[in-house]
Amino acid sequence: MKPGAVKISARDVVWRIINFVVSALWIVAAAFHFKDKTFQSAMPGIFLLVVGTASIVFEFWRPRAILENCYFLWNFMGRGI
Repeated sequence: MKPGAVKISARDVVWRIINFVVSALWIVAAAFHFKDKTFQSAMPGIFLLVVGTASIVFEFWRPRAILENCYFLWNFMGRGI
């Protein structure tokens, strides 16, 4: 293991896979919101697209500053679920 690397447990890998799948489903749901071509249906689609993309990005890239100051975002209670 490289110096400074973080060991990831099997449970963390499972949760990352689950988060990735849910985020991918959000993006698929966003695509269906754009089907109606109205402003009212596009706004939730844009929100789902942004949140789903950000969630996928943060599953693979976790900036140290966010991990130190906003660690609560990486558990379900911190996300408000």
